Amino acid sequence: MLRGEARIAAFSLGGYDTHRDQDRTIRKPLGQLAEAITTLKAGLGPIWERTAVMCVTEFGRTARENGSHGTDHGTGGLMVYAGGALSGAKVHGDWPGLKPSDLYQDRDLAPTDDLRRHAAWTLRGLFGMEIPALEREVFPGVSMGSESRILA
Repeated sequence: MLRGEARIAAFSLGGYDTHRDQDRTIRKPLGQLAEAITTLKAGLGPIWERTAVMCVTEFGRTARENGSHGTDHGTGGLMVYAGGALSGAKVHGDWPGLKPSDLYQDRDLAPTDDLRRHAAWTLRGLFGMEIPALEREVFPGVSMGSESRILA
């Protein structure tokens, strides 16, 4: 299935809605994510070198713990990439910081980019898709801007 020209798969993992005891409850879903990625890598063998795994969420988390030691729904989030097609282990994007003056509405990580932009550049790099099609049809309204340079 993932060995042909169209090598796209999706999976969903729950357990990230950590409104309480985040230091304890986040361990299980992070372990499941690590297991999913390592299982995929082992199963793909040499195809892993042409693979990019994008781990995204539909919501962010607050930067500060709430009264029950969890984090509530916030504005900014993150995207984790893995795969042999990546340009190396590094942080991409702008890091606004965690000082109170850096936070959005004094509680959330400030959003600095649209994750769809990085997803579009990934599709372009892996499959050669055209920029106008990515901006209008695949991710309507996204502006890809300058290349994200996530892929090698």
